[in-house]
Parts: sequence; structure tokens; C-alpha cells
Amino acid sequence: MKSYTYLIVGGGITAAYAVKGIREKDKNGSIGILTKEAFGPYNRPFLSKDLWKNKPVDSIWIPIEDENTELLTNHQVVQLNIRDRRVITQSKEEFGFQTLLLATGTEPKHLRFSDEDIIYFRSYSDYLKLSDLAEKQESFAIIGAGFIGSEIAAALSMKGKKVFLIDTGAGIGWRVFPQEIVEFLNSFYRSKGVEILDHVSIKDVEKQGNQHRIILKNGQTMNVDGIVLGVGVKPNSQFADKAGIFVEDGIKVNSYLETSAPDIFAAGDVATFHSPALDKTLRFEHNDNAKKMGIVAGLNMAGGNQEYDYLPMFYSDLFDVGYEAVGLIDARLDPIVVWKEEYKRGVIYYRKDNIIKGILLWNEWGKVDLAREIIQKQKWIEEKDLPKLI
Repeated sequence: MKSYTYLIVGGGITAAYAVKGIREKDKNGSIGILTKEAFGPYNRPFLSKDLWKNKPVDSIWIPIEDENTELLTNHQVVQLNIRDRRVITQSKEEFGFQTLLLATGTEPKHLRFSDEDIIYFRSYSDYLKLSDLAEKQESFAIIGAGFIGSEIAAALSMKGKKVFLIDTGAGIGWRVFPQEIVEFLNSFYRSKGVEILDHVSIKDVEKQGNQHRIILKNGQTMNVDGIVLGVGVKPNSQFADKAGIFVEDGIKVNSYLETSAPDIFAAGDVATFHSPALDKTLRFEHNDNAKKMGIVAGLNMAGGNQEYDYLPMFYSDLFDVGYEAVGLIDARLDPIVVWKEEYKRGVIYYRKDNIIKGILLWNEWGKVDLAREIIQKQKWIEEKDLPKLI
């Protein structure tokens, strides 16, 4: 059994940045990274954004240039033995550790349909599959009009494909945007040739030759060459749960990113943590959080004593509309939209009880740090006194 001073389960952005954190405190301790993917760490946001705009594939990789770090691809961990400090992979290999980081991320939620050719878009392998299909085929259905679905719909449309965007809700981003922006985005996408089917549910999906037949509950049907599913993800915390680590919508960690088990940390998409700035337990599924959390986890694995109190941001590109956001972005809060130029430049303030919990900058760039400072104050603010960001 091979053992490491530091073992990381999961080979994504969090793992790559955890190595950086470890090396800030310990220059020589052995590090092992086990990932179920066939690839090393890469920038996941590029899969639904930059790569569709002809950015080179080589740009996505995050090289780990450390001679005492071993990256093992195609190694899926299925069991954790806390007492013996070892993990077991699907192929029955065992790896020991002194300190462990669980950076297992998330996995897509699946629907009940049996069509094995549905692409549950999440990984680089999924991107390769969809990219290859888009080179050969012309029509695609995107199920789910949220973060991933809206980006993939825009990407395929910009490649000249016929796109159907299907959702049970009001349309694009209905869980996060005020209704006026959802309506604008629906109209904007339609002007780009995307057919929006809102407030509809899928009854069944059938494979018919090389095509897929989608049957909606309202009786409407359509045939497409490819289907992409983007209906959310769930934390990949099953084997941690089975090992006896406390799990609550992800692996629960304290402010130092320690789990309920000694010398075992968790970070990234899989970790549930308390945000001091928002006084709320959160799990962020975004790149910025994965990087910052990875570094802090690595530092603390190597004997550091740093609390994680960072308020992460995220961004999205929808055709020629883009935004950056920080904090809680949720349509169920009390959103207030302030336009500098209607639907072209503006700010959305997300409030609860007159306290700003999140800020979304619509085609306004370079103001995330200022937005973060505003949220961290958690100050009671009347609508007429909202801080000026535009």
C-alpha cells in the first residue's frame, strides 16, 4: 500500500490549489492526488464558455509542477477507512495518508429517461462528446435553463445549430433573476434563433435511429440530434457519509475546513461551510470558491491556522451579455434592479430585510471587490440609499 503525507481525493481545481497551499507551509511532504477522470486538473468554466469561442484546448489545463506530487488518473475512490487512514479505489487499490483532503466535487442530477446518449454536461469528457456531435449534427435540445443550460444553448446557437431550450419554469435563469430580466433573456435568446419552451415538462425521451424524440406532457413532440441535460448537480459525498463523516448537503466543515473526522478536510463544490459575511451555511459550486478554498485547505493540512471567511464570486457569458456576481443570487430574495442603460448595463441588489445579501453586475466589470465589501458590512439599507456601483 502506497502512503502519502497528504492525500487528495478529487483532481479538479480545488486539488491543484490545495497543492499550492500545502507547499506554502511544507516544501517536501509527499502529496498524492486520486481522480476518477482520465485527465488532470482543468478550468471547468471554460467547458461551457471559452472553448466554444475558439479558445485553444491547451488553455484549460492547470499543470501541477511539483516533483513530490503524484497525480493518478482513472482512480475512483469508493471507500474510506478513517481508523486505518486509507482509501480504497474501485480497482481495489489502497492508499494511505497522514492527512486527507476530500475534494470530490459534484455529479450531475439524472432524470429517469433511459436514453444513454443524453449528455449530462459536467466534465471535459462531456465537452469532447458534445463538441464532436456538434461538428456532425444540427439540432439540439437543452433541458434546463439555468447556469449551464443557458450557456450551452448560447454556445451551440453561436455555432449555427438549431437549439430548443426546455424548462419547467419561466425561462432563462428564472431561479436567480427578477421576472423582467427573465423575460428580456427569453426574448434575447429567441432573437438569436433559440426556441424557448418555458413552463413545460418532459413526459419521455425515446431513441429513434440516430435521433431522439422528446415527448412533452402538453402533447408536443420534437426530434433532435442531441440532448444536453443541465438540471443541477449534487455533492459527491457518498463514501464520506458511509465512512461516518458528517454530511449535510455536502461534507460539513468548520471554519478551518476540517470535517468531523480528525485530520480529514473537505473543500470545493462538495464542502458545506458557514459564511460569516452572510451568517448562513452555504455550498458554492463555482470556480472562484474552489481556488480559494483549495489554498486554505492546503495551508491548514500542513499545519496552518487560517479560517475560511471568503465570499466567492462567479460569472457567466450569454452571447454578448455577461455578468459577475457575488453573495446570494436568488430570485426569492428581494431583488432591486438599477439600470445605467436598460438591459445593457446595470446592477441587481439582492436584499433580505433591507440587508444586501448579493450583488450581480450586469455588463459592469471590475467592481466585484467593491460589491464584496458592501455585502460584508451587512448593513441595513433603505432602497433610496443603495450604494452606487454604476
